[in-house]
Amino acid sequence: MEIFAKCGMRCDLCLIYRPNVEREYRRKEICAVWKKQNLNFDGDPATIICDGCACEREDAVFFDKNCRTRKCVFEKGYKHCGFCENYPYDIFPAEPAPEEIARMIDVEKLWTWEEEKLMEAYACKRYMDEFRAEHIKEV
Repeated sequence: MEIFAKCGMRCDLCLIYRPNVEREYRRKEICAVWKKQNLNFDGDPATIICDGCACEREDAVFFDKNCRTRKCVFEKGYKHCGFCENYPYDIFPAEPAPEEIARMIDVEKLWTWEEEKLMEAYACKRYMDEFRAEHIKEV
């Protein structure tokens, strides 16, 4: 079952989403890829975990507790960004185009295609575009 984060990321595919971590530990792999993509990333694979931004428990743990997208979606009362009339808004997470990813992998050798596969959950715009094409009738 698809579980969308507020920004459209797929929690059900995320390697730090608590139910996935409890089922299969792969945080070390995803943290290594994130570090390659963002040298400032310093998450500890032993402790990084997320309950999913739809979680409303007071003790919930979020990857980014200050996420502007999450705050915006809650303020507007939507389930996720795909329902918003302003989609894609300027706070929507940016993601590289397929051509950019191919260049970074095949030319710049920043990471591998196998590592890119670990990033599948985080293609927010792709998932929201697909959601909107299927569920939202544009005016």
